[in-house]
Amino acid sequence: MRIFDRYIVKQLLPAWVWCLVIFLFLSCLIDLFGHLDEILRYQITAKTILKYYACFLPLVFVRASPIALLFATAFISQRLTRYQEFLAINASGTSPLRVSLPFLFVGWIASLSVFAAHETLVPLTSATYERIKVEAFRDSKKTHTVDNVALLDNANRLYHARELDVDAEELADLTVLEHDWRNRPTKSLYASRAIWTKHGWLLLYGTIYRMGQGGRLRGEPQPYVERLIPFPVTPESFLEPEAKPETMRYGQLRTLILRLKQTGITHLRRQRVELASKLSMPFLNLIVCLLAFVASTEPALRGNLRGLGISLGWGMGFYLIVAIFYGLTKQWPIPISVGLWFPHVAVFAWCVHKLQNRAG
Repeated sequence: MRIFDRYIVKQLLPAWVWCLVIFLFLSCLIDLFGHLDEILRYQITAKTILKYYACFLPLVFVRASPIALLFATAFISQRLTRYQEFLAINASGTSPLRVSLPFLFVGWIASLSVFAAHETLVPLTSATYERIKVEAFRDSKKTHTVDNVALLDNANRLYHARELDVDAEELADLTVLEHDWRNRPTKSLYASRAIWTKHGWLLLYGTIYRMGQGGRLRGEPQPYVERLIPFPVTPESFLEPEAKPETMRYGQLRTLILRLKQTGITHLRRQRVELASKLSMPFLNLIVCLLAFVASTEPALRGNLRGLGISLGWGMGFYLIVAIFYGLTKQWPIPISVGLWFPHVAVFAWCVHKLQNRAG
């Protein structure tokens, strides 16, 4: 790493951290004022509030990191341009594309940090965050019905239902797939309806299948009209963060998708999009960092505050395009890799092209 690489990294990293701290502080402050009425009404203790916001911070970090890095890169690039430091670097024979490497390095660090937080902190803290939100702040807003719910329990059972009725505490078209310690399917159970009772799940109008080696059926299917089974899950379990693809770990979600495929379920687009986005979304940090650098160092805008505004505008525009492609990929039959990675690849290639033209 050259001297100017270390020089830029030493300026950009602290700027990103400071912008991130400001975003985290403002997010907590805004949320605090939004819950101030509940805090006073229910006399929530300071310990509970601190625990709530400690669990809230990882979620904010994952979402705010690209915006914080966008502001930090735009500010540092504009400052280096205004004081002619980039001009001195270019005069030494260093191309603009080479100058962008320390910015890409910081963007790569930010991307890895976001991915690591999503894999470690978010799954651990989101459950506590949601529990305090419901119990302390009395936020009991729940969707009356939730489509396509799935869950893995500690006994290596996979549950999948076409619909969960929260008010009636009932599952429709429930499939339960049991596995042995080698993750081989041993038993499959289907119920057209599953009603939660204080003694367990009351399963109605279903069939039990037993499986042997290679997933082949063993014996005849056993139909039943009514059966009470005390599965170690409740209707609330399907609403916990551990059961939501958005807050699952990458490996956990990948295992869930593989298990669902074993049951013959093919409507897995939501889960597959979330799995792919866990790899693509952290790279927002790297792309916005490069995009802000390209905009701030535009030759026509050097030393001009318009460069700062344009870099922020380009970054926010890219952020919006990624969100649109993410939504379209979830709803439309677009190839998932194309829908999630095309904006990243296209903008990265465009930025590299712009820098190469400047060198020419």
